[in-house]
Amino acid sequence: MKYCTHCGKELLDEAVICVGCGCAVRGHNNQTVNNQSIDGNALLNTLSQRLNTNGIIWLVIGVLQILGGIFINWFLLIVGVLNIISAVQDMQYSKTLLENPSGIVAKFEPITGPVITLIYNLVIGGVIGVVGSIYYFFGIRNFVMENKQFFTSLDKENR
Repeated sequence: MKYCTHCGKELLDEAVICVGCGCAVRGHNNQTVNNQSIDGNALLNTLSQRLNTNGIIWLVIGVLQILGGIFINWFLLIVGVLNIISAVQDMQYSKTLLENPSGIVAKFEPITGPVITLIYNLVIGGVIGVVGSIYYFFGIRNFVMENKQFFTSLDKENR
């Protein structure tokens, strides 16, 4: 099986255009399952960068919420601290992911945690917290689910 060199989607052997990104497929530019290192590194680097960006977004949101908690409502302090903790964890995981790319799908496939984060940011933390949740859903979780087969194959390789 071949993979698109642009987005990492699995391709049929006779594919001329990638259904994932619409880019033209050239036989010599596609990686096989046994030689995924170039596509794999690109996908892992993209995910790592998006997680780091997510951490920065949540860090800014958390700081703004803490400032709001000091000047407006102390409830914002709680949400702000939780979002800063989440930001630090995301930035740390963005580095760990490159060294140990296992369990990626298991981490990002469940939707309960992100929905709870969205709800408590909307209810307690204000609309600003929704921005981080939107980026998480569309920038990170969606990316992992679109490339689920590749990230699942990493788990099989690392066992």
